[in-house]
Amino acid sequence: MQLFYSQTSPYARKCRALIIEKSLESKIELVEVSPLDDPAELHAANPLGKVPALIRKSGPALIDSPLICEFIDTLDDERWIPAKGESRTLVMRQQALADGMMDLTIGRRIEMNRPANRRYKLWIERWERGIARTLEQLDSERGQFERSVDHGALSIAVALSYLDLRYSELDWRSAHPELGAFLERWEQRDSLKLTAPPAGA
Repeated sequence: MQLFYSQTSPYARKCRALIIEKSLESKIELVEVSPLDDPAELHAANPLGKVPALIRKSGPALIDSPLICEFIDTLDDERWIPAKGESRTLVMRQQALADGMMDLTIGRRIEMNRPANRRYKLWIERWERGIARTLEQLDSERGQFERSVDHGALSIAVALSYLDLRYSELDWRSAHPELGAFLERWEQRDSLKLTAPPAGA
């Protein structure tokens, strides 16, 4: 199997980190691509032209990080995503909040990369408010995940780390020191160390 990824994609990082946590490196080959270069092999796997995309030994390629992570979780007996019940609902909700915050961070980043006179303040401020609300929500619910080692906690850690990469001027740790401590613990794990974006990315 092959996983197409880019070093700065937080969605792909989530998949790569899960592969490391589950010691599945020998089963899934990592193939780095640049989506903006429109590589044919990525388009063959995912016509949307996005990473991550997972080519399997049989069956169609999988796209969208939640689906890919669900599949990765079936490749051994250790479950990072509960099979059913409220525990599964909470983990999937945590992943959804994390992915949504990454969506907002990317939207803001794209807008901030436009020339200053062409930026839409309305959208920048809307995305920033959404990020702030999500941080508040995660902080209020941290008792559900801050000591967990599962896919919900992993997803949140990746999302918080992505804020540092693409919204570095936001001093979110001052308002949410416990979330900062949570991220610090995860950043000591090999899964985040080995998937960290390159310096200056």
